Amino acid sequence: MTTDPHTTRADEAAVPSPTWELSRRDLLRIGAAAGVAVAGLGAIEITRNPQPSVTPGGVGKKLATVPSLCQMCTTACGIIGHVTDGRLLKITGNPEDPNSQGSVCAKGVAGPSVLYDPFRMLYPLKRVGERGSGRWRRISWDEAYDEMATRLKEIRERGKPEEFAFQQGRNRSADIVARFLNAYGTPSHFNHRALCSSNRRAAIATTIGESDWDLGDFENSQYVLNFGSNWAEAHQGHIPVAIRMMRARRKGAKLVTFETRMSNTAALSDEWFCVKPGTDGLIALAMANVICREQLWDKQWLDAWSNYPAAKIAEHVAQYTPAYAERESGVPAAVIERIAREFAAAAPQCTTICNRGSASHRNGYYNDRAITMLNALVGNMGKVGGWCWHPNSAWDKKAIPEPGPVPDKPKAKSIIAEAKDWPLANAFEGKKMKVAEVIYLWIKEGRQKVSALMTYNADTAWSWPEAQLVRSVLHNEALIPFHVCIDVMYSETAHLADLILPWATYLERWDIDSRPPQSLVDYVGLRQPMMKPRGASKDIREIFPELARRIGGGMQTYFPWKTTEDYLEEYFKPVPGGFAHMKATGIWIDPTKKPLYEPHLKRLTPDELDGAKEDTRTGIFYKGTDENTGEPLAIGVRIAGVPRRGFLTPSRKVEIHSDFIVGAGKDVGREIQPLPVYEPIPSHQRDFPDDHLIMTSYKINVHNAHRTMQSKWLQEISHTNPALLNRDTASKLGIADGDWIDVTSFRPNDSAVPGGDGSKVGTMRTRVRLTEGVHPMVIAIAHNAGRSVGGAYATNGKDTADNPGYGKVSDRDLDHLWWKGAISVPQNDLLPIYPDPVVGGQSYHDTVVQIRKV
Repeated sequence: MTTDPHTTRADEAAVPSPTWELSRRDLLRIGAAAGVAVAGLGAIEITRNPQPSVTPGGVGKKLATVPSLCQMCTTACGIIGHVTDGRLLKITGNPEDPNSQGSVCAKGVAGPSVLYDPFRMLYPLKRVGERGSGRWRRISWDEAYDEMATRLKEIRERGKPEEFAFQQGRNRSADIVARFLNAYGTPSHFNHRALCSSNRRAAIATTIGESDWDLGDFENSQYVLNFGSNWAEAHQGHIPVAIRMMRARRKGAKLVTFETRMSNTAALSDEWFCVKPGTDGLIALAMANVICREQLWDKQWLDAWSNYPAAKIAEHVAQYTPAYAERESGVPAAVIERIAREFAAAAPQCTTICNRGSASHRNGYYNDRAITMLNALVGNMGKVGGWCWHPNSAWDKKAIPEPGPVPDKPKAKSIIAEAKDWPLANAFEGKKMKVAEVIYLWIKEGRQKVSALMTYNADTAWSWPEAQLVRSVLHNEALIPFHVCIDVMYSETAHLADLILPWATYLERWDIDSRPPQSLVDYVGLRQPMMKPRGASKDIREIFPELARRIGGGMQTYFPWKTTEDYLEEYFKPVPGGFAHMKATGIWIDPTKKPLYEPHLKRLTPDELDGAKEDTRTGIFYKGTDENTGEPLAIGVRIAGVPRRGFLTPSRKVEIHSDFIVGAGKDVGREIQPLPVYEPIPSHQRDFPDDHLIMTSYKINVHNAHRTMQSKWLQEISHTNPALLNRDTASKLGIADGDWIDVTSFRPNDSAVPGGDGSKVGTMRTRVRLTEGVHPMVIAIAHNAGRSVGGAYATNGKDTADNPGYGKVSDRDLDHLWWKGAISVPQNDLLPIYPDPVVGGQSYHDTVVQIRKV
């Protein structure tokens, strides 16, 4: 059994000798009820209350099955918990979920290892030493509420609500978070989208307007071009995409992958091309060149639905020849031509898929615009087996609206949240990208005063670029006088908080959730507790209403429900069977809806046309006024004489050429190209010395964000992240497999990037693993590693004596930790703050580094 994470070394003698041992198999049956101690104070009685084992497999006990939704990653697959005598035995997939269809991955199966983790935080803690010293005192929830309410009430009553900032990670409780922050009146709501998908989302929103998610109809496709999407391991639609992709492969669909590393997805492909980072868009433009030059396009579709004539598109892409693409990317020109012809021949049952591999670059927005344009050229948009989307990226909120009273949006302004230096960060209504990388830099620079910060499921001190800068800002009480951290596990961010609130895991709480519908029919899901929250942990659906009542000032009126269940009862009234149905099945889909192919073809009804005015020049129908801009509201467009819904772009067509983005750029003095282009990454264009490489990042299939590192089961599968280096590159540098190297990173020499002066960011020591499966100009490091706190599993058995909140890890903590001491390095400490100048997405794959054999 492991030592209680809040037990100090002085307290260990007071802990009774364990009578059972915690192993992976035991965690299926037994939960360790961890006690709480005060680091360095030693006046609290420490108890440990192991529950008796339940009968293995639930024999002789009543077995309950509880449908819910996973949150071990952002995909939010439907799951079923198998519970006996209050113990979660195992997790399986929920076949009612239209996305995951009963499938569940290793992360989902490992949920119990987080639920019963012996290093988990279970009680509110208040800092008693210097911030970052790891000295804590256990407090009651009443004390925690009173302190938070006092601080937040003072800020609000002072008329400066924007000085309360809320930093979220993966927020699957958007309704309650927005309700609380809007009721308070703060616009300082920071997300992590720029570190995730903003460039990709903006490219799609520019082109079709109505969605920021593409949903390739992979199961019915015959040909898939994959630009840097590792769907077999780490896509936002991971399992739902993977099961459909593999069904298509079994039916003979061809998969071609362009990627800098031999990922599992590349290994599953018919063809893999190891490309130079940041050249994906040029490859797509060269394919467009071939398709236009050889007139392999669907000209009839383009003439009807593109806002830019086919001949002009051909004229634009003529400059991007396959030979040019070969020089830049390394993919042979003849191969580019062949694949372009094959892709067009498969239309409309063909599609592209891309993700951070193409988007997380300085030129990522343009890369993904070029890739998206390929689909328009061959006329596969919205077709069966083609490149599809759904107007509802989650459930239909018009059919299932949030119960009133709903607070108005804040009138105050937030410089950081608005991020006006990046013209497309918040340009698309309802699709707020924000620019997460600069939050802590701008706080340090005094761009916006923050009197109180609340971090929620966001380990910014470990997972952000230039994480050392984040830690320095969080440590500085002059910059952030009050910091509350809400999370399940102790982390680098919690370590720098003033209050830690123990968050209930997704297996112990209620929530409303769904993801973009891979089957093109939107649905809504319920996350529900499989057991009572352990210790004194709570969810924000319980924390925020109580905090609002204590702050007062009218906030309480927006939380009239006594319990979360009362709120959900009201929320699910529009669903047949209501809340009871959701609890029984976990999922609801409107049975009258069919897969939404080609939504742009919907005819406008006589009622919709009644009172509408048509612009005879453009064919656009207007009715009413846009509530945000005050401009006439477009409702459709006439195509071949028929009034149709069209796309939700300004032209109501697919916008290959966008005047909207040009205008957005002019508003802030930045030039944005109206057409998809290839912009070479400045720091990649010079002749590199042999010891200078481009560092890229990737995820391992069993890890996601910060919490999986604290799962013993997942750490057993993958617990190390050595640097991957091409064998030929290593030979030039005299480096052998397993050698130690120093990796030094630099900011880009780029005036369009914050701090873009070419200066050093940091140096990290690691070991190399040699492989042919990575580009010769690349050093690739997985970023799901390198923890310094969080318990023995998270830190690979690292001595945590410097973190007194946890105490020293004893030998018994390391029982069965056979990977103790495995190399585990924090790559994020080396990543510079490097936003795409147009949207602000983090350029994860563009960092120039120098390597040196130790």
